[in-house]
Amino acid sequence: MSNIKSINLRELQQATNRLFDHIIKTRGVESIELRQNFYWSTPTEQFYDVKNDPKQLDVGSLYDDWEFVQSLTRDETEPVAFQLTEVAPLLRYIGEVVKET
Repeated sequence: MSNIKSINLRELQQATNRLFDHIIKTRGVESIELRQNFYWSTPTEQFYDVKNDPKQLDVGSLYDDWEFVQSLTRDETEPVAFQLTEVAPLLRYIGEVVKET
């Protein structure tokens, strides 16, 4: 098991930028069709408790997540760090779809 105890946000940003550059420039993919909307989500208080099975699952919406994230491209919306929780399911979906192409 790794001994990593922290995430350098600048490195994470650099890595994700490289991934998007690869998808856009190399693969020629500039948009991803949302063929699915709903997904299962584990409540935060249970998400990292891998010693116990989740007692419930929530339902998330890629459409809603994208709407929230898109609002960050407009100046009227002030970014909030918690909005990364809407970015995460979108990133997963993009990775799953792009690997199929």
